[in-house]
Amino acid sequence: MILMKIDNGKAVQLAGLYQRQQAEEKQAGAQKMAANKTAADSLTISGDATRMRELLQAASQPSEVRTERVEELRAAIARGEYLADSDKISTAMLTQTQE
Repeated sequence: MILMKIDNGKAVQLAGLYQRQQAEEKQAGAQKMAANKTAADSLTISGDATRMRELLQAASQPSEVRTERVEELRAAIARGEYLADSDKISTAMLTQTQE
C-alpha cells in the first residue's frame, strides 16, 4: 500500500501571494492611469461661451437709470398728465426686437 501525503498549506500560501501581487499590480495601474489622466485633462472654452459669459456679466451690471426723468414721469402719471404715444412705443418695440 502506498500512502501519499498532500500538503495544501503551500498551495494556499501561493494563492495568497498571487492574489496580493495581482492587487498591487492593479493598484499601480490605477495610480498610473490617474497620473496620466490628470496630466491630459484640459478645458477649452469656445468663443461662443466666452461671449455668453461677457453678456451675462454685462447684464448683471446695474444699468444707467435716469432718475431725474423717472421722477418726472412718475409725477406726470400721478397728476394724470402723462399721455403715452402708442405709435412711438410700438415703433421702439419693433426696432428693439429686430436688433
